Amino acid sequence: MAYTIEAQRRILVAILAVAAIAGLFILEGTKVYRTVPGHDQKVAAVQLAQQAYDVLRSYYVDDLGRTIDLGDDPANTGLIGPRSSPIKNAAGNNAGKRTSVNPNFAALIVDYFQQAGLEPGDLVAVGLTGSFAGTNVNLYAAIATMGLEPIVITAVGASSWGATDPEFTWLDMERVLAEQDIIHIRSAAASAGGSDDMGGSKSAEDRQVIFQAIARNEIPLIESRSIDESITKRMDAYFAKARGGEIDAFVSVGGGIANLGFNLSDIPIPSGLHYDIASWPVNWPREGPLVQFANRGVPIIQLGLLQGLARRYELSVAPKSMPPIGEGTLLGKQGYSMPLVALITVLYLLLALFLMLPSWRRLIVRQGTRGSAAMPPVAGN
Repeated sequence: MAYTIEAQRRILVAILAVAAIAGLFILEGTKVYRTVPGHDQKVAAVQLAQQAYDVLRSYYVDDLGRTIDLGDDPANTGLIGPRSSPIKNAAGNNAGKRTSVNPNFAALIVDYFQQAGLEPGDLVAVGLTGSFAGTNVNLYAAIATMGLEPIVITAVGASSWGATDPEFTWLDMERVLAEQDIIHIRSAAASAGGSDDMGGSKSAEDRQVIFQAIARNEIPLIESRSIDESITKRMDAYFAKARGGEIDAFVSVGGGIANLGFNLSDIPIPSGLHYDIASWPVNWPREGPLVQFANRGVPIIQLGLLQGLARRYELSVAPKSMPPIGEGTLLGKQGYSMPLVALITVLYLLLALFLMLPSWRRLIVRQGTRGSAAMPPVAGN
């Protein structure tokens, strides 16, 4: 049968295909785990967050004698509060709250701080609410690990499934972490929270529950007659605590109007690190600390509903068990060995050139034939 050019081409393509598959098989079987920049510091923050979770859960169950509702909190964290309570001030999203209780997010916050160029001793203004206790813990763990100096103002009220237990508010949680020698960060001031930052939508009895939580934790109360006055007092408190120092970053957790100046439903700000908020073509209805700091050129970190970030970094969304340390890609991920990739690529290209260039094949075959012909015959005895 004639050995046609078309047959040769098919054979060459088949050889190259087999070689490519073999190379891919080798690369897949020799993947290596590559850590991210700042890996050790990020791991330390994640481990500290996990330690804080354990301490808070133990306090909630053992000291307060609470029973965790596994319907609302299937991961058994103790950081998902009741759906409704005297200090609840808004509807919440259970899936979002469960997603945020993941210590691996502490690594992402460290990464944001590193991207912002923060160094130990830098001042970070923080505006919290009680809505995302897990995120608050992750933030505190990142701040402590990096040695930053926080100035925290907390709005005690919380949306559903946040820190809504009247005896286990965020102020109580941070106090427990300090008393247990886990994280020594306490709020510099606190307000009731809500639409006017003074719990105006709550009854007098419910507001009193919030004020009692602030008093028992010995945190100065921010009292105001309007949201604008509250924002002014917050900014004054930040700069008073800074004592003339420069605020190097501002972090907002949740959607507290006293932190933002508006509702996130009206002007969505994605969770993450932002440098350009001041340049957005937005008619701000009110400039809260987030916008005011952005106008001063301060990097802004907004942390709210984290499902989108969880999917981006391959973290669990609304997990039914506590995610393990190292889940996702925040600390590292499997990747190909680059030296092996280079070697296989070079070998494949050489094979392709050899097979695709007839003159090369003829030259090599001719040289091989000449070499064999040049060998002297073996003389007989």
